[in-house]
Amino acid sequence: MKVIFVTIILFASTLFGGTFNLKTLNNKTVHITDFEGNLVFTDPQYAKQPVLFFFFGTRCPFCAREIPQVIKLVKKGKLNAIGIQAQFPVDDEVLKKFVQQEGFNFDVIASKDGNKLVKYLMKRRMWAGGVPYYVLVDKYGNLEPTDLEAILEKVNN
Repeated sequence: MKVIFVTIILFASTLFGGTFNLKTLNNKTVHITDFEGNLVFTDPQYAKQPVLFFFFGTRCPFCAREIPQVIKLVKKGKLNAIGIQAQFPVDDEVLKKFVQQEGFNFDVIASKDGNKLVKYLMKRRMWAGGVPYYVLVDKYGNLEPTDLEAILEKVNN
């Protein structure tokens, strides 16, 4: 049954939108399909809960203050998160060191690997490029630009 669902989603993506195969720092690939403006995760890890895209920078003081709160949300099991380093290009080894020092407990994608998704969100006018920035994808694939306070309120209710 799962194979049929994934096949349908992949076929539909060729008709309605694009696909995103985002390579994480730990060499995992996160598969996402744009289905009529909604993002559908084909990975079981992301398919059952809301997913928070957290756009951050390694030299952003505001991001540094919010990273621990995102880590807590993921730890509580309230949502999944995918971090995308989007401030400026950073060498993968530098980014890995930063992620380890900060204690990230979610997948992180370098700017070069998340570029297609970034352009997609900018095209849809969901992001202008500043960090930190959040886009919440609900379990139905709906995208909602948001801020950390709104996320904390939503998942704690």
